[in-house]
Amino acid sequence: MKKTLLLFLALLILAGCAPWIRTGGKHSAPAQNVSLDLPDGWMRYRTDEYLFVTRDGGNLQYIMVEAIHVDSQLKHTKKKFHRGMLPLELSEIIADNMSSNQAISGLKVVENKSAKIGGRQGFRAVMNYRNKDGLKIKSVYYGFMKDDWFYGVSYAAPLRHYFSRDVKTFEKVAASLSLIRK
Repeated sequence: MKKTLLLFLALLILAGCAPWIRTGGKHSAPAQNVSLDLPDGWMRYRTDEYLFVTRDGGNLQYIMVEAIHVDSQLKHTKKKFHRGMLPLELSEIIADNMSSNQAISGLKVVENKSAKIGGRQGFRAVMNYRNKDGLKIKSVYYGFMKDDWFYGVSYAAPLRHYFSRDVKTFEKVAASLSLIRK
């Protein structure tokens, strides 16, 4: 009886866990206030903090979409977003947050320029770094500010093989991004 009850409780708990879901086509992420076209055959995982999409697993490549309120504390830096910041100021905060992450070393911003994203003026930053295992990673990060919210969509993958294979897919996803509530 106890074993049956424990098994039932374990199944109930597992059923409540957020599953990985196969993607493809238009997708709305209300918690991030964005809508975008996700690539066919990739898998997505959504929380209130971010939307995470991968083809072969998060260690091999991922696309992440996030919305950060100006009152929110970033995970790895004390710097904060402020209403009305310029796009390149936003990118500096993102780079600082990433370089302060203990799981990242040797972060280098190799490109940082103004770009349109979601129909808004923002930035496009390209960064190289090593992960905690010493693997060389390349990342592209688009971001923009709308009122009191910072919106970011990023792609990261090992420089060797995976980055070049899926970066065009990411660029299509980023180009499709739009705000649900404008």
